[in-house]
Amino acid sequence: MIDVYLVDDDPDVLASLKWMLEGLGIRAQGFASAQDFLAAVDFSRPAVAVLDVQMPDMDGMSLLEVLFSRPSPIVPLMLTGHGNISMAVKAIQQGAMDFIEKPVDGDKLLALLRRAATLATERAISLQQSAEIQQRLDSLSPRETDVMHRVLEGKLNKTIAAELFITQRTVEIHRRNLLEKMAASNVAELAFVLSKLRLPR
Repeated sequence: MIDVYLVDDDPDVLASLKWMLEGLGIRAQGFASAQDFLAAVDFSRPAVAVLDVQMPDMDGMSLLEVLFSRPSPIVPLMLTGHGNISMAVKAIQQGAMDFIEKPVDGDKLLALLRRAATLATERAISLQQSAEIQQRLDSLSPRETDVMHRVLEGKLNKTIAAELFITQRTVEIHRRNLLEKMAASNVAELAFVLSKLRLPR
């Protein structure tokens, strides 16, 4: 199991959840506030974060916004008391994977953690691939980038040459170079590579 974080201002709830998870063979790290969590966690690592919806200062919804303002593979689950279901549903609409209602059912929590761990791992792989693709894009010269955009639009070398006021031979050279830098053998493969580029959430 990957890292599991618990964020709740109620020390009894934190202790209870940690005890429950330890009984299931999962070690979790607890935080008494959103600020403590943000200050301590490595956002580049895949993890599952169980966030209490209602906390003083920064609540779970605000923490959820912060999580989704940065590229991170951390998958959030919302922890809610009875009567806050509508808020939990809103949290899911804003990107939380699911919500858990207090008192927490151990079997349900374990099932959700397993699903979230799988998703977090997938996100980490996707973010790594995206970073590698971005590095390749950054290696292109401005002219290669110009040619790439037009190639992806389906334009012929002759048309690209006319638009950029360069020779068709020069277009062919830029085209070959950019495909090599992007590790693509043809335009279709280039489009597929770029489809993996993960945009900021």
